[in-house]
Amino acid sequence: MPKGAVMQEELIRTATRLFQAKGIRAVTLQEIADEVGLTKAALYHYFSNRDDLLRHVFGDWLKRDIEKLDAVTSAPGTTRERLRLYVQHHIECITGNIELYGLSFSAESELPDEVRAEFRKFKRESDLVVQEIIREGMRSGEFVSSDENLTVFAIDGMCNWLWKWYRSSGALSPDEIAERFTDLVLYGLASREDEPVEGPGGRTRDELIRYHSRAIRFHSDRIEALAAE
Repeated sequence: MPKGAVMQEELIRTATRLFQAKGIRAVTLQEIADEVGLTKAALYHYFSNRDDLLRHVFGDWLKRDIEKLDAVTSAPGTTRERLRLYVQHHIECITGNIELYGLSFSAESELPDEVRAEFRKFKRESDLVVQEIIREGMRSGEFVSSDENLTVFAIDGMCNWLWKWYRSSGALSPDEIAERFTDLVLYGLASREDEPVEGPGGRTRDELIRYHSRAIRFHSDRIEALAAE
């Protein structure tokens, strides 16, 4: 990677860390330059102004995630398989850019108009993708008929909340979280026409009761821990 590109990446990482620690509006370009050993004048060699820096911090990864989302969910397969891929992708994006997602959700109003519009566009495109998957599943009879908008909000809300509680040092990896979330979603959407209905991982009714009880306790503990921080 060219030296200029390396420094630009370092500036983006540093800005992200400072924004996360202090808030977007509280961080000056001078602070960012000082952190990496540049003068403020030298920083303008990499970014024309503050908004340009913010566009790179937030816009670049959003564009990559949108492109990857299209590739992942357009792959051939059943609606169940495509929905699983969607949830896996969503969780992978959030856990791979947890600081940026956290800032986007918690400080969206502080973003420049162009950057905020890009973030909202990504959320809309993401919603439309999962909404179409759910519609296809309902039309084919693979999913039970339900309020598709409410289902989209539930799926995205479950995934998006990761920015609040996910820790890379936690007990579950992103892949394990994706598997458990997808099991919950697919069991809730599964058509009831063909009995018996198996739950996540082929669990029986009693096993499902224990499974969901553990999940409820887990999330309750997480909420209590976050509230105490």
